[in-house]
Amino acid sequence: MAKTPKQIPQKRTAKAHTLKGRAEAIIANKRRYDSDTREAIFNAMVKKHADLAECVTRAERGETILDLTSEEAQERVERLQGIPTLAAHISAVLTHPDTPVIMYNALADAVNSLAAPRNHFDSAEYIELCLRANTKAML
Repeated sequence: MAKTPKQIPQKRTAKAHTLKGRAEAIIANKRRYDSDTREAIFNAMVKKHADLAECVTRAERGETILDLTSEEAQERVERLQGIPTLAAHISAVLTHPDTPVIMYNALADAVNSLAAPRNHFDSAEYIELCLRANTKAML
């Protein structure tokens, strides 16, 4: 009997097709995936990024995926990175012994309006949490 050559399965094509289908399903599902994740997957698919498979897998696990290549996304990251510094400055003003009463009251009211008031609202960590929560709500 003559041996027939063994067919080599085209795993790469099948895998890429499956990956493309999974990516398209994420892009189409507005209820389960947020707009940042869908946009990042779309951009990775269009630009044929090597990390598309990882992004799709992470999105399917429920993680938010951000496309950090767009200018808008980079602006968001820069705003969020400045929060710890801003929080430290506000805390320093609130805890400084020479802060005028009117300035202290205005800053304390502003911090308290960001979240429910606490006893230690002048700590940098608390102010940072308030600023982050407020910034994410605005994005």
